[in-house]
Amino acid sequence: MLIGYTVFLTPLDSANAETGRAWINDPEVNTWLLTGQIPVSREGELAFYSADEADRASGAAYRFEIHVAEDDRYIGNCGLEQVDRIHRHAEVGICIGSLPDQNQGFGRDTLVTLLRFGFDALGLHRISIVANAENERAVHLYRAVGFTEVGREREVVYMRGKFRDHVVLDMLDREFRERYGTQD
Repeated sequence: MLIGYTVFLTPLDSANAETGRAWINDPEVNTWLLTGQIPVSREGELAFYSADEADRASGAAYRFEIHVAEDDRYIGNCGLEQVDRIHRHAEVGICIGSLPDQNQGFGRDTLVTLLRFGFDALGLHRISIVANAENERAVHLYRAVGFTEVGREREVVYMRGKFRDHVVLDMLDREFRERYGTQD
């Protein structure tokens, strides 16, 4: 378990797969998700949970459920993907699926908690995040957390009838420590 200020992160629990699948299939939630808007089947979601176990065991990815510390409410998922322990980098992803819990500060605390895990526990040097360039709310959050824009992938995804750009941002371990210090 990873503990933040307002959230705590636990490994994925397949008992919550249907909740996660409902979020992913909700157009209000998946509008900006990089995975697209293709409906996820029950079998597809269960396969994702099975793959998560193998990815965690091999160190290729670390995915978590996001819970509100105050009442243990499950509100979304996050994780470190494409973990490269040789070159010490990974990509972070986050989805607050519970609509009433969006814009409440939980995403920020989740990202800082996940970055701390990546830099401190895994010894990563660089963590990146990608957002749809039109998703102003996400890009603003990532910059506020301390990510720096390092590039743009032009017309990289086809979403809702048109090609769209991605903004690529990253943070280095020293930048994280300058901003957030080390954990006691």
